Parts: sequence; structure tokens; C-alpha cells
Amino acid sequence: MRVWVTALAVLATFACGSAAGTAVGSPLSVSQLKFKVLDAVGSPIYCDPDYYPIARLDGEKTNAIAKYPEIKADAELYSAIVAHENLPAGELTDDQKLVTYRAWKLLRALTLTQAGSDYSFSYRVLSKGGAASYLMVTGTVRADGVVTVSSRTPTGAPMCPICLAASTLISTPDGAVRVTDVKPGMVVWTAAADGTRVAAQVVEVGSMEVPAGHLMVDLVLADGRELVASPGHPTADGRPLGSLAAGDMLDGSRIVLWEQVSYAGERTYDLLPAGPTGTYWADGILLSTTLTNSVTAREQRIP
Repeated sequence: MRVWVTALAVLATFACGSAAGTAVGSPLSVSQLKFKVLDAVGSPIYCDPDYYPIARLDGEKTNAIAKYPEIKADAELYSAIVAHENLPAGELTDDQKLVTYRAWKLLRALTLTQAGSDYSFSYRVLSKGGAASYLMVTGTVRADGVVTVSSRTPTGAPMCPICLAASTLISTPDGAVRVTDVKPGMVVWTAAADGTRVAAQVVEVGSMEVPAGHLMVDLVLADGRELVASPGHPTADGRPLGSLAAGDMLDGSRIVLWEQVSYAGERTYDLLPAGPTGTYWADGILLSTTLTNSVTAREQRIP
């Protein structure tokens, strides 16, 4: 009789799945799961818009205060940050809002892809030893927060997008064309060396995949023109858009709004017109290309 009891106990154990692995505990929210991964694997290396392409004096704290209401409005996200960072339940000080904002940026930079009841991840971290400076770490996190790392592969530094949003309109002699539809050989407006508007063929087009959590600059000019592009994209006079602020002059008008916005697109885009300046009008604003800094190279590639 004792043998039968033992056998039934073993069958019950296998039926519940305990013999195959640790029992799954209570499921966590996606934000809580991300914190579990960050704590186990490390913080992601990403293109931080507050420091790339240029750090702005008190810019991170200013953006933290501005972004706080949006972060707090997401109850699941905010409660996870408050718990993980040991913040008080009431209204936060500006320094505590900065802590919240930094945690929010890390969560945005980590993407979890659901596969059944588990989630997979793959992201870049700083290496703590060995020849490689960066490692691409892949693995899974269970619904209850148990993290399993499957690989750590040497990799390079992240490529930070410095190009245009997919919805950007490029000025051409035949009217505005979406940047995603611009092809080599197409004629667009560019600026000559003396600043006059001239038609020129597109020599090259390019695009770059956008990493998780990438923020763009959304700026509005006093005359109504508006542009969304990566912080590193240069103006016609060479200033990164991320270095500008409300009140600055851009292409003959004053900036009345400058803010960071989430980008839902998968890639950013750029083009190189023939001619000595490499400039073009994007959403009516004169910008410089990011595809080359060599005027000689531009002229040699003219078809």
C-alpha cells in the first residue's frame, strides 16, 4: 500500500510540472518584468536624448519635470518605478522626478517580446571584463520575473539615428514628397553656395533602424513650420537640433516650441542632394545632410 501512495505522489508531482522546473509564481506587470531584467542583466546602452548629440545644461532635469505628468498618468508604469526606486507615494520633489525620469528612460530602452507566457529580450550592455567594450545579451524572463540569460555576444557601440521622421516632406520642383519616397536621381530643391534655391538630383538616400526608446525633437517655428527629427540632425548652419531651444532662430524664424517626443517609426531617413552645400528643405525648413561631410565626394557621385 505504501508503494502505491509513493507512486501516486510522484505522478502528482509530474502532473503539476514541478519536477520539470520551478513552479511559476504570481505574474508581474511588464514594467516590473523589465526591472527584473535590468537588475539581473544590467542597464541598456542606448542613445540618451538628454546627452546625445550634446548635453544641455540642466536639460535632463528640465525634461524630467516636463515629462513627469505623462509618466505619472500611466498608473502601472508609475507604480513600478516608485516601488523599484523606493520613492514616496505622494508628490515628488524635482530631484525625485529626475530619478523617476531616468528609470523611465531605461524602461523605454528595453523591449520585451512576448512568447507564450514568457518574454524574450536582446539588448546591449557595457562589458564588465574581457576585450569587448559592449555585449549583446539575449534571454528570457518568465511571467513571475525569473530571468534566464541564453547568450552574451561581443558587439559594438550603438548607432544613434540622426535623421528624419518617416512622415517628413521634402521640397521638390514638383511639390512635396515624403522622405521615404525619395530615390537617387530624383530632383529636389537644394541651396546653392550663395543661398539661392536651385534644383539638383539626389545622389544618395539612407535610413537607419531606430533603437528602442528613441526620442525625436519636435520643433515649431513662429511662422507655423514644424519638424520632427532626431536630436543629432544638423541644421543648414551645422547646429544639431538637440542643441536648440525655444527662442532660438532657425531658417529665418524663431522657435516657439521645442520638445522631445516618442517616435513610433522603425527607421529614420536622410538624403544627399548634388551640389556644394548638401542641404535640402524638410517640412519647409532648410537642413543639412548627414550622409557625408565631403563636398568633393558629393560632386564625384553626381550621376
